[in-house]
Order: sequence, then structure tokens, then C-alpha cells
Amino acid sequence: RGIQPSLVITGMAGVGKTHLVKETLKQMGLRESYDFEHFKGKATAAGLFITLYQNSDKIVVLDDCDSVFKDDDAVNILKAALDSYDTRRISYISTKPLKDEFGEPIPAHFEFTGKIIFISNIHQSKLDEAIRSRSFVADITMNTGQMFTRMEQLMQSMEPRIPLAAKQQALDIMKDLDAKFGGVDINLRSFIKAARICAMGFEDPTMMVA
Repeated sequence: RGIQPSLVITGMAGVGKTHLVKETLKQMGLRESYDFEHFKGKATAAGLFITLYQNSDKIVVLDDCDSVFKDDDAVNILKAALDSYDTRRISYISTKPLKDEFGEPIPAHFEFTGKIIFISNIHQSKLDEAIRSRSFVADITMNTGQMFTRMEQLMQSMEPRIPLAAKQQALDIMKDLDAKFGGVDINLRSFIKAARICAMGFEDPTMMVA
């Protein structure tokens, strides 16, 4: 609705943060590459400035781009992009002008009217205070029981090439292993691996899943 310019979603790895964000945006009728852009990996201050310039009226999803929180220049760019003023003007003043991938110069100033969603595995306490104060911050860390419930909710849509029976078998095995031994790596990524193993048709895939 255009009310808040920034959202930070944190939580342990493998709980489906990226899936949640992208599916929610699509359910809202927003299209990737048109209404929102998804970037994953390292981001420098200069790269961030160019990215925000090129997508100045879109939703920019920065996924696991934690390097921006450790770079003072990048943080200052984000502070300008997420400010509460009516006009959010971002500047990058350098003796060497920035250029895009086609070699065209990037303006030293521009107005950012878009929004940013951060997805990160780092704890909220380690987020830059300036970013935290300008954003809604949501943590979706789950305990083991909640994680199993989440797997059941997403089972139909996850890994559509794998038969539902194999996914159910994988979930049952993971529950049994957790009950017997505890400390098992319970997340959506481990569930996908377990489901793929069960889909291979072994008579008893328990040991391979373990």
C-alpha cells in the first residue's frame, strides 16, 4: 500500500524466507522483473547505488546481501533510500563517475520512490540500527514443531516433480529421527533432500536420510 518503504525479514536458514516473500509478492499480482527485482549475494556500495537507480520505482528484494550492513557507504545509501522524508534523494559523489553495464554514466543524485525488502539469516541484534529504525522488522525463526507444521503446509507445492507419497515418507522419517536422536537438522532444505532420497525408490531410505 506504499505506507512503509522497508521490511527486514530475519530467521534461521532453511525456513523458507525467500519463498514466502516471492510468493506473497506474486499473490499480490506483482511480477518479477517488472514490479519487483530479486538480488542475491554480495553487494558493494557502488553496486547498490546503481541497482537502486535502475529500479528506483520498484520493490527491490535484497536476499542474503549481508555485506551491505558492514559497509558504511552502503548503509548511508540505504539510510537515504529509506528515510521518512517525502522526497528520498540518494547521492553518490565520487571523482570517478559510476557507469552502468553499457558504459553509460549514472547520475550522482536521484530520487528513490521504491521500496526495499531485506532477507537475512543474521540476528536482528546485529542489524545496523539505522536500518532497523527505518524498517518493519520481522523474525520468522521456528522451533522444530513449527518447522514440521510448515513442511506439511508446503508439501503439496514444494518439489512438484516428487510424488506426494515420497514427500510424506520423508517427513515421517525426519520426525522419527528427531524423536529418537534429537538435534536433527530440521529445515525446508533438509526436507527437500530427504524427499529426493525417498523418491529414488530405495526399500528403506532411513539411513540415507539420516
